[in-house]
Amino acid sequence: MNKKILPRIIIDLILFLSVLNGWWFVALPLGLIGAYMYAHFVEIIIAGIIYDSLFGYIPGMGNRAYIGTIVAVVIYGTLSGLKKVVRK
Repeated sequence: MNKKILPRIIIDLILFLSVLNGWWFVALPLGLIGAYMYAHFVEIIIAGIIYDSLFGYIPGMGNRAYIGTIVAVVIYGTLSGLKKVVRK
């Protein structure tokens, strides 16, 4: 197995398990690390969608029901721009 693939799979598994258990305090730093280490770490957006599907889609909450997805997209966009500046 490729040396770059194995850490990404491990990060993905831990991220997935922490989202399933509702451990956002583990998923958020792990998503930040993954988004910084890998070029297109869209797994953080998928984790936000899964988190909202499990814990957030409650009728009458409005935009607060999608907070996991919104935060994931903001993190992904911010770190994508930040990586371009830092890695010049």
